[in-house]
Amino acid sequence: MVTVAIYKPIELISWNNLKLNDLSYEIVKLDKNQAKVKFKFIIQSEQNTAVEINFNQKIITQKLTKGINHFSIDETIHNPKLWWPNGMGEQYLYDYQFKIKQGNEQIFKYLKFGLRTIELVKEKDEVGSRFYFKVNRVPTYMKGANYIPQDNFVSRVSKNDYEKLINSSVEANMNMIRIWGGGIYEDDYFYELCDEKGLLVWQDFMYACAFYPGDQDFLHNVKQETIDQVNRLKNHTSIALWCGNNEIDEAWKNWGYQKQMGWSKQDSLSIWKDYQTTFHYIIPNVLDSILPKSENRYWPSSPSVGWGRKESLTQGDSHYWGVWWGMEPFETYEKKVPRFASEYGFQGMPTLKTVKSMFSEKDTLSKNSAIILAHQKHPKGWETINEYMQRDYVVPTDFVQYNYVSQLLQARGIQLAIEAHRRAKPYNMGSLYWQLNDVWPVTSWSSLDKLGNWKALHYQVKRSFENVLISVEKEENVYKIYIVNDLLKDLKGKVKFSIIDFNGNKRWTNDKDVIISSNSSTKIMELTDEILKGTSSTKAFLRIEFESNGEKYSRNYFFEKPKDLALTKSTIKIKKISHNQFEISTNVLAKDVYLLDENNQFDDNFFDLIPNESRIISGKNTIQNLKIYSLYDTMNVKNQ
Repeated sequence: MVTVAIYKPIELISWNNLKLNDLSYEIVKLDKNQAKVKFKFIIQSEQNTAVEINFNQKIITQKLTKGINHFSIDETIHNPKLWWPNGMGEQYLYDYQFKIKQGNEQIFKYLKFGLRTIELVKEKDEVGSRFYFKVNRVPTYMKGANYIPQDNFVSRVSKNDYEKLINSSVEANMNMIRIWGGGIYEDDYFYELCDEKGLLVWQDFMYACAFYPGDQDFLHNVKQETIDQVNRLKNHTSIALWCGNNEIDEAWKNWGYQKQMGWSKQDSLSIWKDYQTTFHYIIPNVLDSILPKSENRYWPSSPSVGWGRKESLTQGDSHYWGVWWGMEPFETYEKKVPRFASEYGFQGMPTLKTVKSMFSEKDTLSKNSAIILAHQKHPKGWETINEYMQRDYVVPTDFVQYNYVSQLLQARGIQLAIEAHRRAKPYNMGSLYWQLNDVWPVTSWSSLDKLGNWKALHYQVKRSFENVLISVEKEENVYKIYIVNDLLKDLKGKVKFSIIDFNGNKRWTNDKDVIISSNSSTKIMELTDEILKGTSSTKAFLRIEFESNGEKYSRNYFFEKPKDLALTKSTIKIKKISHNQFEISTNVLAKDVYLLDENNQFDDNFFDLIPNESRIISGKNTIQNLKIYSLYDTMNVKNQ
């Protein structure tokens, strides 16, 4: 099946005397009082003439000579409104319409853009070299994921698909999406949504995991592709970075292709020269020729150093695959923290509804069915999932429960990674997990499955990417409590600590007044195993609550792995509030509550339900066939 061909609109462009070849803008100056913007025109004229340019209630006359004309118009915006990434402020966009008139001939062009500055900081420090972004001069922690095409047949992706995916990213508190170099340059509508919703875009050029030709025809194609795509995308406020390729530098230095392919020294020198020509000469030179200096942020290859080398944790960006590919325990994420994590991940099954879409009605759901096995393309995928599941969970035999636990496993691993990254701020300034979405119904690293449903991972990401995060790091018998504050204001308040057993009884309490600086990660307390005196670590958890300026934040920390918790059967009560909303409560701890309604998505799911507390849960549709699971259901005698 041919999945790629000419699939976008084909146009026949004609003109009489005028053709607008390009209109772009440059932010020359930006402060709280004014913005100075330069609009740059490239107009092709068939004669010596003059045109009238009408915009923003201004009329400007411009002389043209026959041929290509380059000129600019300066605009001053007083008291400018800044554009901010999601979670930091408003995504204000200025909307300009230009009317270019010559006689009876008129050309219309629209520009919609935000006023913001972005800087990629790569300065050396005492450890290695920093890698982070400043937005409007503010060091900004990047929270997000890697994006791949939404369908194997890219022409099937609709505007609704784009909206659903971008909205799900925003709801999960993301502020950056990396467009992976093994996919496609996305549709204009994708970038328009990112502009509107405050999602910065790390844009790979479409080269990944392979070595490319260096003949003149191919290099000419590379140059023209770069020119076309940069010109198409340069006016989007959301573009934060242009990256040459995905993992080719790492492949050359770490993957042993030279030996595997039997390349001679001359072969190797030739291939490496071709690589440098494309990614260190052609692409950056095109960027230099098109983009103003303030918008020219280029990174030749992601990652800058392979994950097997110690430098990958001290400089540049990192793709850390010791977990999953290296079979290292999830806890390794807490020890191996890079400067900017641009890839890492773990697999989980899609939602039950998406799994069922693989089957016909007569088929029986089974993990060992040929259909399930065909929808797992990693050669050791199931082997890897099972190995990790045995480490942390009781492995269920029931298919629905296995599906549920596989999602919990994925969420647990990525939670440990994200929180280790964020605690390390400002040493680490970005966490982009692999991956956001899927091209087909499959067991994979995604947090959104092919139908756009939220897996347990996406719900966890929403919690782990909140602007204010309470996190716990364990070192031997010491528990270090952090509050990460991505807000641009200090937080002052009281933190309450409690040891609560699974029946809801408080066994120990303490509190502390704190001030958490803006845009920081602060260790607020160290606790020892003394807090568990007289209480079993398998039957209690640490509850941390923080209140500041009327806002409440909380975290439950469990001392043991899920499989070692002494959970008891809970009685979960549901009280209907409206057609799509209900109140949920429990008599004893219900761990990882799973609300299963195949035709619904809830505002929260896979959460811990605490005794003596209740939650209000909202669905996007009418709640009809709700089933409720908790981790206890997977740990009963039958499954053991």
